[in-house]
Amino acid sequence: MKRFVNWSETLIPTLKEIPQEAQIKSHRLMLRAGLIRKLASGTYSYLPLGLRALKKAEAIVREEMEAVGALELLLPALHPAELWKETGRYEIMGEDMIHFKDRHGKMNVLGPTHEEIITDLARREIHSYKQLPMTLYQIQTKFRDEMRPRSGIIRSREFLMKDAYSFHATDESLDQTYRAMQEAYKKIFTRAGLEFFIVQADPGAMGGSGSQEFVLFSDAGEDRMVQLGDSEAVVSVEMAVRRLKNLSFPQGAAAGKPLKVHTPQLSSVEAVAHFLKKNPADLVKTMIYGRADGSFFEVLVRGDHEVSEFKLRKIEPGCFLASRDAIEKLGFAFGFSGPFCTEGGTASGEGLKVYIDEDVLEMKDFITGANERDYHLTGVNLGDISGKAIEPGDFRQVVEGDVSPQGQPLKFRTAIELGHIFKLNLRYSKPMKAHFLDATGKENPLIMGCYGIGVNRILAASIEQHADEKGIIWPKNISPFQVHVVMIDPSDVQSQEIIHALKNSSDLAKRGADFLIDDRSDSAGVKFNDADLLGIPFRLILGPKNLKNGKAELKIRRTGEATLVDIASVPSEINRLLDK
Repeated sequence: MKRFVNWSETLIPTLKEIPQEAQIKSHRLMLRAGLIRKLASGTYSYLPLGLRALKKAEAIVREEMEAVGALELLLPALHPAELWKETGRYEIMGEDMIHFKDRHGKMNVLGPTHEEIITDLARREIHSYKQLPMTLYQIQTKFRDEMRPRSGIIRSREFLMKDAYSFHATDESLDQTYRAMQEAYKKIFTRAGLEFFIVQADPGAMGGSGSQEFVLFSDAGEDRMVQLGDSEAVVSVEMAVRRLKNLSFPQGAAAGKPLKVHTPQLSSVEAVAHFLKKNPADLVKTMIYGRADGSFFEVLVRGDHEVSEFKLRKIEPGCFLASRDAIEKLGFAFGFSGPFCTEGGTASGEGLKVYIDEDVLEMKDFITGANERDYHLTGVNLGDISGKAIEPGDFRQVVEGDVSPQGQPLKFRTAIELGHIFKLNLRYSKPMKAHFLDATGKENPLIMGCYGIGVNRILAASIEQHADEKGIIWPKNISPFQVHVVMIDPSDVQSQEIIHALKNSSDLAKRGADFLIDDRSDSAGVKFNDADLLGIPFRLILGPKNLKNGKAELKIRRTGEATLVDIASVPSEINRLLDK
């Protein structure tokens, strides 16, 4: 990257007003500082300043990946759907996946991640234990059709990810690489100037035996974490368990008097509750899940609760949320599903096994879907769904007010996920038949690990963690520039000579120090406000009054500390600041 850039020769469209579309700090400041611009919902252009910061974050990631022996490659973003169907994730990803038919009628996927694609490569190219272990990584754009893109680049439909994949002959080898990746991630986020936390997490749709998330606690975060009492133990909300009452499904439970009511185009819990003048807690959601063998089951949770798929997978390994097509083929009405058929109903799924969260067992006269589009049932009771194969238990995510099985209060914190590491084991290699020959000539499936970082999230997370009322405060390693030179009078000969001296400083050149030079003809006030907004770590102010006295001002953005230094010592003083 170019080390000296004049403001007048680049594109930094700063904004004075706060954009109405931006709800969180990082989104507001990235727009105001001219780092990004929105193209459409969930898609952003990175302008020159934002791209420089992104490239610096990438460079840190590359250095630490290569330090642990990972090899960089680049995989296609366009995938044949057949690969995803081999692992069953074509159905699991559901509507989050962007897919389309090409002109030849073949279904394609825009890659939301690359486990299937790297496994396909491995089964073609890795044949012997002598090639193992091997770790491959890429930094590439991913695509996910987020239902509600928000929070700027934190939750977008198109984003930059570093994804690495390791291949092993033994579990011990996987453990070794997993630990090395964990240490590499610590170094990456530390070098990026972030204060982060490592939590035990749910592998989710990725599968495998274990995973850890690297998170930054922030009110702008969308991931919910749970802290057990006053301990330092933190887990994802999916994994946290609560104290149960150990209720059983009541035998001979009384039936209600269900009444079918018209709820036109209202399928969400919130909309139905509002329409019927009820609370979300008065509704029961019926969620349909599929198994790898093609069968299905139901999960019932209270309307204000969410299913914990982590808990569900403990008793139904490999299960996934059924697609709209699958739900409708069973005879349920998508968005209006209920736990049983109404009179004259046609749902072939009437005999499905039902997992009922314990809280539902305490409900009476509740509301469910009627298994008919635009209709719900009121006045439903447990007796109306008796006669099915029913298993009660803990199938929901914890909420405020829950306590741990030991009685500790659960404390909730929001977080931004920065990175996630997984032990995939045989999750992809087994169904895709990615095998190698061991030392005895026996064929075995490759043992795999996976390690992801949201590279652009590093920028947003940094701004969430390091900013004030004036603007961004960049950590020096990912700042677009390290030094912001404010020329009060761009035509001043003495100021130009100082910049010439900076360009010819061998010490600054060796360390790759870079400079944004504000050579605009705007007022000093405009330049200082923009400098605070951009948040470059160190500022060199070349003002006529100080220059006449043989001085220049150096200012630290984070602390506001300013000092006057001799003009001749400006390069060495900047070097000193960069060493801090």
